[in-house]
Amino acid sequence: MPIRLPLVLVVLLGLTSPSITAAQGTSENAEARVYFEEGNRLYEQAGRAHGTQQTKLLQRSLEAYVDSLRIVRSRNALFNAAIVLGELGRNDESFNYFGEYLRIEELPPADREDATRRRDALRSEVAVLQVTTEPGGALLWVDRKDLAPRGETPIELALPAGEHRTFVEKDGFHSVEGMQTVVRGETVIMALPLLPVLVEPVVPEPVPELKPVEPSRPRLRNAAIGTAAGTLATAGVAIGLSIRASTLNDDHDRAAAEYRMTGDPADLQRAEDLADRTDRFNLTADVFWGTTIALGVSSIILYSLHRKKLRREAPEVGISVSRNAGFASVRMAFEAAQ
Repeated sequence: MPIRLPLVLVVLLGLTSPSITAAQGTSENAEARVYFEEGNRLYEQAGRAHGTQQTKLLQRSLEAYVDSLRIVRSRNALFNAAIVLGELGRNDESFNYFGEYLRIEELPPADREDATRRRDALRSEVAVLQVTTEPGGALLWVDRKDLAPRGETPIELALPAGEHRTFVEKDGFHSVEGMQTVVRGETVIMALPLLPVLVEPVVPEPVPELKPVEPSRPRLRNAAIGTAAGTLATAGVAIGLSIRASTLNDDHDRAAAEYRMTGDPADLQRAEDLADRTDRFNLTADVFWGTTIALGVSSIILYSLHRKKLRREAPEVGISVSRNAGFASVRMAFEAAQ
């Protein structure tokens, strides 16, 4: 199989894509560069080889370009891979690689013209499906929805001749699915209008009616009531402890009297234990009595402050009457709004 080494490929042997040049310091781009140069080297060798050896070198060159594209989708690797695919007779793939190359926006006009000419030269050898949508930018799948999309509309794809199922999707629009038959040497055009998905208006929920909140009792009075309740509770505990201490003291007196009569060490030990327990209960009762007194005083103070505040806030009414006239006055306090 004679190989036609394109002039543009020879020129590209010493160049890198702008993306590789701009980020050449990264390890990913450096690795992509190695694969790209390996593909160029193998392609040059294929140009000097013949027969089966030439085919093997072309296949290895293509593999190197594809490895480079897996890392960085550089335009030079796309272009060279498209040419090698054409040399191998894989015209469908060559056409599609040229299509991806031509979708690069920043292509120089001369490069775009050359790639367009090479792709169009393949049209007689492939079956082309051209898909456009209104609006554009929809994703296209062909035959299998579980694979990655083939690109965005508008797009041209070379496909095996025959019937193919297409899937078109775009956010905010209804998806479109259909069947299309393509024939070798022809370009079949699918122009699909996309219908927007109607969004139902959101009905605002009614605002619940706010019920007036009853004013709470004054804080000082609440504090006074709570403190008074605590006073009663601690007083009850103190009384219980005092009664228990008195009972234990009586038991101690009886145990001491028995010891004086019998001299039994067991009676002495029992009397000492009762004395210890009596002391502990008396001590605890004293603590609770002290707490009761403190809480009682606090409740009295808080209630006094509450009453003083009520008197200060209550309106003062004054009435004065004389022989010729009379007048009344009202004085009351107002709090500033927070």
